[in-house]
Amino acid sequence: MCHRGNFSQDDRQTRSQLAKLVSGKRLLCGCLVTMARTCGNPRCKCAAKGQKHVSLYLSIPDGPKRKMICIPKKWESTIRQWVENYQQAKDLMAGISAHSLQRFMEDRD
Repeated sequence: MCHRGNFSQDDRQTRSQLAKLVSGKRLLCGCLVTMARTCGNPRCKCAAKGQKHVSLYLSIPDGPKRKMICIPKKWESTIRQWVENYQQAKDLMAGISAHSLQRFMEDRD
């Protein structure tokens, strides 16, 4: 295990941000998709007037395919935040990886 002193200031700062994020917040890997659909009720406005129902869906990896999960209105802001937290963690990990690659390229010679 490497001592923190071996990391650059930027690298230590990025790692600290990542640790705070993953230890204190929920993360959800997926993409949010807004879809308009008909409900199937023949008396509904979506069938009669063509005004489709707009819903938020979470698209998540499920093996080689993707799974779509309808998000209830009361959960929309929460799920948006969880997906955003995951994206921030992913971006921070990309930064850590870039720091590691740079260190390797400098030290390999």
